[in-house]
Amino acid sequence: MTEVNARTRDFFDRQVIYLIKAKYGMEDMKAIRSFLFSETYQMLLDPLTEVYSFSPQIVFEMWESEMITGNPRNSQYIRGGENE
Repeated sequence: MTEVNARTRDFFDRQVIYLIKAKYGMEDMKAIRSFLFSETYQMLLDPLTEVYSFSPQIVFEMWESEMITGNPRNSQYIRGGENE
C-alpha cells in the first residue's frame, strides 16, 4: 500500500472531527483544522504506521494526547496500558 485511500481518509475525517466537536464544542472549521494539521493526521496518512487500522475513537484519543502533551505517541494505545 503506497497511500491511505480517499474513502478511508474521509471516514476518519468525519468520525474524528465529530468526536472533537462533541467533546470540546469546537466550531466546524476549528475542529477540522485542528485535526487536519495535527501530527496524528500525518500518522494516519502514512501507510507505514497503519494508524488507519485503528478505530476512530483510538485516533481521537491520539489527537487528544497530542493536544495535551504535544505528542500523539503518548496515547495509551501507542505506549500500552499502565497496568500491562
